[in-house]
Amino acid sequence: MMSDLDKFLEERGQVLIPSGDVARITLLVKELALGVHRGLWHSTIQIDYSDDVPGEVAPIERELTDYLKKRWGDRHIGHRLELLRGHGYIDHYGLTSAAFDLIDEAEPYNVFISYKRSESSALALLVNTKLKEHSLVPFVDMALEAGGNWHADLEERIEKCDYFIILLGKETLASGMTVKEIAWAIKYRKTIIPVWHSGFDLDSEQWKDVDSKVKDAIQQTNAIRVLEESASDYNRAIVELLNRFGITP
Repeated sequence: MMSDLDKFLEERGQVLIPSGDVARITLLVKELALGVHRGLWHSTIQIDYSDDVPGEVAPIERELTDYLKKRWGDRHIGHRLELLRGHGYIDHYGLTSAAFDLIDEAEPYNVFISYKRSESSALALLVNTKLKEHSLVPFVDMALEAGGNWHADLEERIEKCDYFIILLGKETLASGMTVKEIAWAIKYRKTIIPVWHSGFDLDSEQWKDVDSKVKDAIQQTNAIRVLEESASDYNRAIVELLNRFGITP
């Protein structure tokens, strides 16, 4: 039987740890506050200062120590304390009200939306709108003409994004640019969320020559599927997509 901490770690493990320093601290604080709400640890973070190595101090509570190690890679919190204090998330008495205010806020992830214009423009605009409504930062390339540095600009955006959404219609993989964007997402180890719609079928004979890494990245087990071309099914897919970011609309 899973412990409450293991359940918490499994739930939070679905949420990507962002690359930006401020975003990482914000996510850490939010999860610390959530842990208090779940009764996993106390709001006052008690620290063991017996370690003489600067910045290597760790919390006393075992659950909090285990959380930091399993979720963030180490059990020490000393090097994060000044940042937490500087942002007003912790004081002498522990987590402040500012920390608990973060619980209902969505993580401000940067999201790249890849799509084939002739097939998925309407869906791309819908996804873009819904992500913005929940304080995410999506990017959709709506340019009709490519500038001189177009490829380099797109690759840089993918390199810096936190999530990569690929909208896949029947002919999407026929677009060399879309396949290249998927390859960049793989290259930079991005979290890829495939959305299958309009009858996309990865097993179709026409895609037999598509790179195996690309196929692995967009396979059905990772995908959100629009099974029917209906408003209700598209809405269900949008809800499932938001759930991937820890958002319950």
